[in-house]
Amino acid sequence: MKKLFEKKPMFHYTFVLAMVSIACGIVIGGVNAITNPIIEANLLEAKVESFEQVLKGIDDFEEVIVTDEYPNSIQSIAKGFDANSQVLGFIYEVYGTNSYGDMTVVVSVGLDGKILGAQFLAIEQSLNVPGTRTNLSYYVGSAVSDLQPSSDFISGATGSLSTLQGLLGDIATAHSLTVGEVIVDPLDEAYGNGYSLEVDASFTATTHVTSKSNILQGNDVVGYMFSLTGTGAYQDTTVDSIVMNIYFNSNDEIVEIRLPEESYNHTAGGFKNKNITYLNEFIGLTKEDISATVNGANQDITAGASNTRALIDELLEAFLSEVA
Repeated sequence: MKKLFEKKPMFHYTFVLAMVSIACGIVIGGVNAITNPIIEANLLEAKVESFEQVLKGIDDFEEVIVTDEYPNSIQSIAKGFDANSQVLGFIYEVYGTNSYGDMTVVVSVGLDGKILGAQFLAIEQSLNVPGTRTNLSYYVGSAVSDLQPSSDFISGATGSLSTLQGLLGDIATAHSLTVGEVIVDPLDEAYGNGYSLEVDASFTATTHVTSKSNILQGNDVVGYMFSLTGTGAYQDTTVDSIVMNIYFNSNDEIVEIRLPEESYNHTAGGFKNKNITYLNEFIGLTKEDISATVNGANQDITAGASNTRALIDELLEAFLSEVA
């Protein structure tokens, strides 16, 4: 072996480096084997401490399985019990991120559907963290299904507040699923379970209306959907696109207008929720009613979401001029 090293020094260097790498791998693996359980135990301890702070009287808890039905932001759900093994409420751990950083929130909801406690398990936001903590506290006591703050929000952390409101909305959805409340999809209600979409090949795309699909129940056409897309400003000068899908029934009435998350490139959270609330005003209207609603609503544009709202109205008006 020594002669081989002398004749082929590159083999020598490669062999030495390989031995060093193996040794380092063993050391790193050993360290990880020791530290990982410690890290996991510390995280669990922090979570349990937060459970105790948001749900007073908790003595034990049981993890609830989070399925694909739940919003992606939901990290964990626990059912909390008192010392007599009676259910006190449910605890939701939810994670969100925005351009200012990340946040993880823990919220408890009582059996009456009201928020019992809320706190940040972690918050890494570059703007007004104390104000964001205070804003979260204003939701304690509110019904999770009808989020109403108890005081005016602390200013200076608008982006963080929008993300926080979006996460609380996700908790409301998760709580409905957890306690067994049946959430009826408006599209299932309008078209029946098991409906399908079939692209209408005869439709010619326009500048903003990119496609039309027929909605089928078996072989019967029970409605149709137009997909619109456009680009506009949000957050002052930032420009990006959104997609909006308008669903109609066979009576030409709007069943639902949706902003698919995967193609919504404007500010999400509370801003998006305001725009969804605005679009809900169109449900039940016909194509002929859209213009009057847009013109009337423009007199009082929802504060904080005006840029995206302007783009939404532009798409609705384009739909009227290009298709309807």
